[in-house]
Amino acid sequence: MSVFPLQIISPEGSVWEGDTEAVTVCGIEGSMGIWANHAPMITVLIPGVIKVRTPDEKKFFAGGDGVLEVRIDKQVVLLVDYAEPYPTEEEAKKHLKA
Repeated sequence: MSVFPLQIISPEGSVWEGDTEAVTVCGIEGSMGIWANHAPMITVLIPGVIKVRTPDEKKFFAGGDGVLEVRIDKQVVLLVDYAEPYPTEEEAKKHLKA
């Protein structure tokens, strides 16, 4: 499966970066998935679970408000108020901040 570079950045600095097969985030119009070769775009994010699928594992983050950008070079950048890693999606959901 194709991969793309993903960066998750909060005000404290880089939270996670690496090659990713897919990332799922919560946008203002609902959940959205980004895959390799996605068209360039910018969208607003709302608090929710950020799901990252790498070639080796799945990662879950409780994430805050922010912006997602798919750049013309196919790099994906999430700029968020906060992003905290958790071992499961359920744990990440429990730790979302209001």
